[in-house]
Amino acid sequence: MEMPIAYVFGPPEKYVEFCSNNEGACDLTGVEVVDWSEGFHSKLEQVNISVNDEVAFVPDWEAEGRDDVWTYPSDCRGDCEDFVLEKRRRLIDDGIPSASLTMAIAFHEVQLFPHAVLLVETSKGSWVLDNLHSDVLCWDAVPYIYTHRERPDGQWVRSKLP
Repeated sequence: MEMPIAYVFGPPEKYVEFCSNNEGACDLTGVEVVDWSEGFHSKLEQVNISVNDEVAFVPDWEAEGRDDVWTYPSDCRGDCEDFVLEKRRRLIDDGIPSASLTMAIAFHEVQLFPHAVLLVETSKGSWVLDNLHSDVLCWDAVPYIYTHRERPDGQWVRSKLP
């Protein structure tokens, strides 16, 4: 099952700001779908767990003095977007094509808080790297309502909500 799309639009303003401050960090190149294997899945889990263990969740208003700052973790602290950007950086450094690593914005189905996750597009579906879970799960196995997703061409899509 694929995420349903309502419409396509440009990237969020805070993402554009991050990209302009971090040359090349948002260039999505290479293959868009990577071959899934147990070894590849293990690599995803290792990166997910290591970043989750190394970075403490701290809201932007506390860490940066303002809301909604997209950046890499600083002083081992960051919020969900920061976790996503760090995981993507490490996976790219490990040779994973950046075009297969896209950001998504969602709301928790029960607690309704906004949240960012990293999606990895594979031959066996989209997998989620999340600072709230150490397991790397298929996109529809986590309790999220996806609202926005980055595309490899730099555009973003708005999901059709249930």
